[in-house]
Amino acid sequence: MKNFYGDSKMKIVFYILALVISAVLIFQITSKNQSKKPIDWSSEESISTHIEIRQDTEYGELTYGPNFALSDEKLSKNFSDIYLMRVVDLNGADHYTVFISAYYKDKDWRSYKTAVNAQGNKNLPISVLSKNNISCSEEVCLYEEKLAIPLSFLYFFDGSVSGLGITIKGKRSDQIIIPASYFKAMLNSIPEE
Repeated sequence: MKNFYGDSKMKIVFYILALVISAVLIFQITSKNQSKKPIDWSSEESISTHIEIRQDTEYGELTYGPNFALSDEKLSKNFSDIYLMRVVDLNGADHYTVFISAYYKDKDWRSYKTAVNAQGNKNLPISVLSKNNISCSEEVCLYEEKLAIPLSFLYFFDGSVSGLGITIKGKRSDQIIIPASYFKAMLNSIPEE
């Protein structure tokens, strides 16, 4: 059996799936979650009330948590969206992904191209879904980089115990620490079989 991350065909399928799902859902997720009560990020129960589950005839069952970029002022200055998503495709296979939209003002692209798991200092696969130069002034530009980091079930499950620290690197490094409570809420949203 080939490794999921080593099989180039699977990488292409993942990339297409991630791009289409993120493009379709980000607007819906953002507008819907803005109307709910504030989230206590240390509370699994509070996060659970913001988890959405949808059935999609083309992609299967989609489960996504709330926008973690809103949890911290420093994060929200550099990222417009950080979502944990679980997809059960039409063949019944589970896929876990962290979607990130880096949205920032700078003199140049940050060009994120690597992701490192802080717990084990191991590289995680990362896909750049899109890069957009939104606008520029004389000094700085507004940039957006959409990224997807697929997670194995082991990383997803371990996240419910210790959270997940990810450092994304390019011309600049940024650390994102998603708490265990977020992963526990997502795990509890999985229907029992």
